[in-house]
Amino acid sequence: MEARILSATMIVASTLSLGASYRTQNFIVTAHTSHLAREIGDSAETYRQDLALEWLGRELPPWRNPCPVTAQVGSHLGAGGATTFTFEHGHPLFWTMNIQGSRERLLDSVLPHEVTHTIFATHFLRPLPRWADEGACTTVEHQSEKAKQHKLLYSFLTTGRGIAFSDMFAMKEYPTDILPLYSQGYSLARYLIAQGGKRKFIQYVGDGMNSRNWTASTKKHYGHSSLLDLQTTWLGWVRQGCPAMEPKSTMVALNDGRQDGGPSHDSTIQTVRPTTADPDQVAAHVQTEPPSDGWYARQRDLARSVHAPNAPAPRVAAPSPGSPIRGAVESTSAVHSSVARPQSIGTPIQTVIPTTTVPYGTPSMVPVPLARPASAFSVSPVSRY
Repeated sequence: MEARILSATMIVASTLSLGASYRTQNFIVTAHTSHLAREIGDSAETYRQDLALEWLGRELPPWRNPCPVTAQVGSHLGAGGATTFTFEHGHPLFWTMNIQGSRERLLDSVLPHEVTHTIFATHFLRPLPRWADEGACTTVEHQSEKAKQHKLLYSFLTTGRGIAFSDMFAMKEYPTDILPLYSQGYSLARYLIAQGGKRKFIQYVGDGMNSRNWTASTKKHYGHSSLLDLQTTWLGWVRQGCPAMEPKSTMVALNDGRQDGGPSHDSTIQTVRPTTADPDQVAAHVQTEPPSDGWYARQRDLARSVHAPNAPAPRVAAPSPGSPIRGAVESTSAVHSSVARPQSIGTPIQTVIPTTTVPYGTPSMVPVPLARPASAFSVSPVSRY
């Protein structure tokens, strides 16, 4: 513990030497100028307050220690960010945040995205499923960034890089091909939030993590009989161009953080918001590794065992605007999973690392290539185990 405190202190001290610094109640911001540091610090506090009210219905108490924020601002920099923190005894500690980009994108997309990660960590007291964390955080970005994610989603669904919900909900770590996770997680979060608001979404995620039964939680909060049913209706919505939806009248009361997620074992979280890439760049397809353990994996294997061993694996196709949904769907008995969402444009990613191995240096921000949009959707097979 003493070593971690010393390490965190050294980070704060080293960042202060990089430029002007500005201290608020919950953040210590270092930037090239005092004006930028103050602007970022005040904005971070405002986002922390306003976004907590939006998602949770209440403000967060002050953190025990402020979060050091290092900002690199320049029009030549791609929008990106990285935030790290450690869960110890059910509490997030040792925050560090590094952000970069143009002043405009940094203030209206990168900063609110990263601050939302810290709000979720403080509320749930444990890591969220990747798709839910990254997807929800992307919804608070500027419309221009969200439009890029939407464009990428069409590209991924038309080039065989869509992620079946049975895989997505079962993922505990980020897949190698991470960008589709970000775009798809954002789209699904947007779809669910449109049906009941942000607080209902928070309740849904909390119930899913507590019960480890996403099928039951999905039915309880959104009325879908299975993850496969949710996937099918979501694809239909995407095919129609993601039209506005009437929110459902029933709302579920919000639990506190411990009820929603419950603290887990001590772990360290790193969220990384990759730098902005050109949506017209073509990314090579990389096969993701499916989850192999956990409750959903066991249920999946049980369901698979009742099918004929030589039966072909069905596929779920994603619809494209103007074209019908194609493909069959897998048996409804085994659609469970958890997901990792890849970041496409300026979206942070979260990775869980053993506490003892987490370095307290500045997390790297690696540019991520994007794919070219295609003409017809297709979601990867429901079972890729």
